[in-house]
Amino acid sequence: MKKINQCSQCLDDIRHPMGQIVDDDGLCTGCITHKEKDLIDWDEKWGALQEKCSEILKNKSNDTYNCIIPLNADAEDYYIVELALSLNLKPLLLYVNNYFGTDLSWKNLHTLEANFDLDLITFNPNINTYKEAVRTSLRKYNSIYWPYQALKTAYPVRLALDMKIPLIFWGGLQATEQAGKFSHNDEVEMSGWSRNQHDLFAVDEIDFFGTGAQISKSEQFHYTYPDLEQASKVTGIYLSNYVRWDPWKQNHDMLKYGFTPENSQHTFDQYERSGSSIFYSFHDLLRFEKHGYCKVRDQLSREIRHGRILKNNADGVYTKYLNRNIDVEPFFNWIDATDSGFKLFIKERIKRGFHKVSKIENNMTDIQGYFETNYFSDKGTSSRKDFIIYHKGL
Repeated sequence: MKKINQCSQCLDDIRHPMGQIVDDDGLCTGCITHKEKDLIDWDEKWGALQEKCSEILKNKSNDTYNCIIPLNADAEDYYIVELALSLNLKPLLLYVNNYFGTDLSWKNLHTLEANFDLDLITFNPNINTYKEAVRTSLRKYNSIYWPYQALKTAYPVRLALDMKIPLIFWGGLQATEQAGKFSHNDEVEMSGWSRNQHDLFAVDEIDFFGTGAQISKSEQFHYTYPDLEQASKVTGIYLSNYVRWDPWKQNHDMLKYGFTPENSQHTFDQYERSGSSIFYSFHDLLRFEKHGYCKVRDQLSREIRHGRILKNNADGVYTKYLNRNIDVEPFFNWIDATDSGFKLFIKERIKRGFHKVSKIENNMTDIQGYFETNYFSDKGTSSRKDFIIYHKGL
């Protein structure tokens, strides 16, 4: 029997970095797992989450906070906080600064903090170490994602251990929601293993820092996950295992709290990673270079599964975004690359996506398609190459 590489229902295929599989009937694992959503009793799931939280917090020793919520400064953060408060939890908000957030990103972060009247800790990693880690990631893996993912997933656990907070709330588990690698009923939790396999794409700290990184052992600490004995004292819950996860719908609903979406050059989704388009545009270019597709394909497949767009219409939307130009110079300026270094990288490393590298287009043509009638917001702002770097103390 001929191997099937392309899903017949959505836009996904076997090139997905999380290991998408297409079965003999032509359905990818993402679509198969999505069908569970119609079979699960979500009220029962919510009850199970309530019981789980009660059990975890039974012997808590921190009277001020009983949960940490790591933030991205996008719409999903608002939804996670809303869910945590509906469970009568006392969350501490944590933002790990990736130094790529625009003023819009910071506005959304502080709007969330103010609206929900919660305490917020912002962790500013050593910027010189962070820049070197990003440069190392770019040199070794043609990716800029590893350093931030490592920090964002390790530091919350270390903070929880230091403050004796036993619970961390994460949002959607992408390995389930996008790629269908797990069932919602598996109720996979954040762990050193899941972090390594799904957030860090099987590149551990030894591999990353082993060769090429000019970063001392002491400076590597915040990028490393606690050992198994320590990490087991903190439970990391993915809420998408207990709530019928629908990112576009639930994120759109967060406009009621004052969240401001962003019009982006590379996706119709104004809510995901709003205020960080400079970082994620370049990350998306590198994804296209390595795997041959862009993030917007994942998002369109998600919308097909939720019944908001037909596959043949999604194909047309994807083609239009595939041809969008990306301005990558702000990123290279940020990592202190020379002009010749920037040009050499583009020449030697960007082959498949070379046509996408240029000055950013001034024409922000919205591809609203089937979304504009019910969901597309006219409140989005546009991001350009100017962005704010917050150092320690600012």
